[in-house]
Amino acid sequence: MPVFLLPIITGAANMMRLPALIAFLAGIFGQVIAFFAKYMTTKVAMQLTIITTISALTLAVFAAIKALVTAVSVVAPEGLVQGASLVIPDNAAICVSSIISAHAIRYVWSWKVYFIESFAQGR
Repeated sequence: MPVFLLPIITGAANMMRLPALIAFLAGIFGQVIAFFAKYMTTKVAMQLTIITTISALTLAVFAAIKALVTAVSVVAPEGLVQGASLVIPDNAAICVSSIISAHAIRYVWSWKVYFIESFAQGR
């Protein structure tokens, strides 16, 4: 082997180390990003599920209260319905369903806090 090629081969070997190092670091970086993406998508999915459930609960409570008010107004005497309309506002069903949903949300929140505290204490 000619001696004059030795510096070129050594330089080429040193240059080949840099792409391997970059590939190694890129692989590690990609795995870290994939881990955090999986962690965050799980958290986001859970939060969206909670929001969807609470929204569905609110809608169901509103529909149930509206149906009950409508059912009572159908069988009640006309004078009672007119008298109640003077006292009960039009948005009574929305107000009552909001109060019930707020109580449900508070219960779920306190349950989650209890669960987190229990988990932190190792119970």
